[in-house]
Amino acid sequence: MSPVVRIDAEELAEIKSILRRALDEDIGPGDVTSAWTLPDDLEQRGKLIAKANGVVAGLEVARMVFAMLDSRVQFHPLVEDGSTVAPGDVLATVQGPVKSILSGERVALNLLQRMSGIATLTRRYVDAVHGTQAAILDTRKTTPGLRVLEKMAVRLGGGQNHRTGLYDMVLIKDNHIAAAGSISMAVQAVQARNRAGLRVEVEVKNLAELRDALELGVDRIMLDNMDAETMRQAVALTAGRVELEASGGITLDTVAAVAQTGVDYISVGALTHSAPALDISLDLEESAPRSLSDYQRLTEEEVFARIRRAREQLGPALVILGHYYQRDEVIQFADYRGDSLELSQRAANVKDARYIVFCGVDFMAETAAMLCAPHQVVCLPARAAVCPMARMADAEQAEVAWRHLTALWGDDLVPITYQNSYATVKAFCGQHDGAVCTSANAQALFRWALGRKGHVLFFPDEHLGRNSALALGVPADRIAVWNPDDPEASQEAARQATVVVWKGYCHVHTHFTVQHIENVRREHPGIQVIVHPECPAEVVARSDLSGSTSQIIRAIASAPAGSAFAVGTEIHMVARLAKENPDKLVVPLARSLCGAMFTINPYNLGYTLERLLVNDPVNVVRVPEDVARWANVALQRMLTVK
Repeated sequence: MSPVVRIDAEELAEIKSILRRALDEDIGPGDVTSAWTLPDDLEQRGKLIAKANGVVAGLEVARMVFAMLDSRVQFHPLVEDGSTVAPGDVLATVQGPVKSILSGERVALNLLQRMSGIATLTRRYVDAVHGTQAAILDTRKTTPGLRVLEKMAVRLGGGQNHRTGLYDMVLIKDNHIAAAGSISMAVQAVQARNRAGLRVEVEVKNLAELRDALELGVDRIMLDNMDAETMRQAVALTAGRVELEASGGITLDTVAAVAQTGVDYISVGALTHSAPALDISLDLEESAPRSLSDYQRLTEEEVFARIRRAREQLGPALVILGHYYQRDEVIQFADYRGDSLELSQRAANVKDARYIVFCGVDFMAETAAMLCAPHQVVCLPARAAVCPMARMADAEQAEVAWRHLTALWGDDLVPITYQNSYATVKAFCGQHDGAVCTSANAQALFRWALGRKGHVLFFPDEHLGRNSALALGVPADRIAVWNPDDPEASQEAARQATVVVWKGYCHVHTHFTVQHIENVRREHPGIQVIVHPECPAEVVARSDLSGSTSQIIRAIASAPAGSAFAVGTEIHMVARLAKENPDKLVVPLARSLCGAMFTINPYNLGYTLERLLVNDPVNVVRVPEDVARWANVALQRMLTVK
């Protein structure tokens, strides 16, 4: 948790004074370079990016710099001051008139880097004494004019401030003692004049001076340049009567040993006089479009070139996943092709990629987001890539169906959901001892479920559910349809059922009819008809083969040259199969397009990639942790079924 540092009114006034002086010093009568090279109305967006590991401090100060220059500049911190950051982390965004951004850049960065360097070094000292009672203190060894900022940075690093100046605490050091004549004479002189009740600290060099100081009623004693053994003796001698502060030549190599002596405070001048600046840059978005509408003004060839360039620049940080149903203009850029589950499993295995761009539909990207590592970001190029079938079942409707059906059968029921469903429905199945299935393993999951209990509730595709049940020998009259809009009638219809299938469908595959099969067989005598099991049962029954997307691809690829197939699935995949199998005849059973998949195009793919180049991912897909946990339970159950 980041330290909470509050700025009081006096500190705020002093900070503003520092910033005004710094801006006047840097800009003077005007930023001539920006004034002479940039139009007045040009606005841009930039990012403050950490280039090294450290602790960030001064984001609020940087915001104030830009606010002083131009109220139109919007500064949005993405992490809190006091947070630990790593190379590549975006600390804040800044947006507004580019002239103002560039005029304030150097002052903002100078102070942010300086403060972050101090906070980073302080945190290292604080971490080194973790587990002891010692607190890390700063000193007055600060940059002239910047003390309020540098002491704030110490607090953000987890340290504490010693006195602010010569006015808010009495510290009697060796020179005061020498001039006054002795420790006791110096302390007595202070006590005679200390009407304000300021805290009093005295410096001692040895145990004899410590004994003298212990009798004088001071608030704290500084052990100056003592070795660890002497400090241990000092702690024992003091026995908690007075606060003890260790000081003098303490480094990261020695601070832990000093803390273990039992002192209360350790003051380190190096926190402010020797801390290296933390490397932070302000990067403006030079080429990335500000909106998708800007991007759509480009020609297709320009878009292709930008996609290739973005892929090259992102390198191993990017993986693009492309579903078999994608158009060729998009699939050409995919690192991996596959069906929904194959691509999600790919996402789980690409551990080095920071960004996963899923060229599919929304439920697929959800599954990828659940299976990938926490540091990975999953993006869907088009938010409109929404699967209509997945939307036909939600978790609330599933709960209603569950209540009605368990009223008939008790707990003698297993829920199974098709991969083509939302994470909340998968989570529902996980919570009720159910599983997920694909079109390739649906029959195996039905067999597994019916081996455990007497009934199955299947979401959200009526046709895949019916075809899977029929293939296992479940009589047609023991298969009932659940209509979520009429639970009571659905419950009554299910009384004698073994399998209850949800009233949902894929419009791509319900487009195919028996008439299409008859037509293609007349046109191409001897042709084999192969369809997806999401097709209606009568279409599957009249076809020669049925199988999942991957099974269809394998069947055609492995067939001998000269084979002929009419394929009942999405048109882009069929056209690609024809192209990739020139020694065979591959024709569509009918033309059927997945409109949701078609919403992804080179324009929104390119825009998505260029936003990644500036660390500003769009259309990020996230699944709540509790939903993901239960959905993954259902997915893992599927993977255990053979």
